[in-house]
Amino acid sequence: MSELLIPEPPESLPDSLAPLYSEARAVVEASPASACALLRLLLSALLIREGRPGRHLNRDVNAVVAHGAPVGLLRALDAIGITEEEARNPGTINLINGYADAQNLFMFINLFVDQT
Repeated sequence: MSELLIPEPPESLPDSLAPLYSEARAVVEASPASACALLRLLLSALLIREGRPGRHLNRDVNAVVAHGAPVGLLRALDAIGITEEEARNPGTINLINGYADAQNLFMFINLFVDQT
């Protein structure tokens, strides 16, 4: 397995959501799919805090950007590979490269928290 570069949780991550991030970090090497599932729950919770429903990740991130968040979030969302279909079905996790996918999702969460 390649060395994972998992960032620390962002300082501005709400305290109530930090345990999801920490748990994802704790399990990522043993189960990247579990880490991705936890991070998707975290992203959904962050979107809800932004006033979005939190059920359709692409649509909700687009709405957050439309209300002033940097457009770079949309490019980052494309880079982590959450497709329209996956965004509509949050219980579906399609990992092509499990560890890299998890690492990218961690980085997206950090970017989202820092830019919203």
